[in-house]
Amino acid sequence: MQHKRPKMTLLQRAKQFMPFAALKGFQELLEETARYKEKRKELSEEQLEVLDAQCKGLVIGNVVSVVYHNGRVYDTVQGRLQQIDTVYRTMTVGDVLVPMSHIMRVTIIG
Repeated sequence: MQHKRPKMTLLQRAKQFMPFAALKGFQELLEETARYKEKRKELSEEQLEVLDAQCKGLVIGNVVSVVYHNGRVYDTVQGRLQQIDTVYRTMTVGDVLVPMSHIMRVTIIG
């Protein structure tokens, strides 16, 4: 007695050869690590003093431009200074929370 398999459709045959990702999210993780990362620069003592003086001159409501390291590359945010948190050492420009330790330069625009 011989059993015959039912004939597969082309769609069923194609599914057999589709790529299979055994580790979900692994490809995205590889792409994330392959992206360019810029190292954060350490400021000299003089640069830190200038930056500190600039930050002390800031007033809530000033329109500022802040160059900071966002964890990957240097980025610039411009907008109204919403908050300065001296406890957590952050400032909020527009809707962006910027750690003060990541700031490279602050410029008051208006």
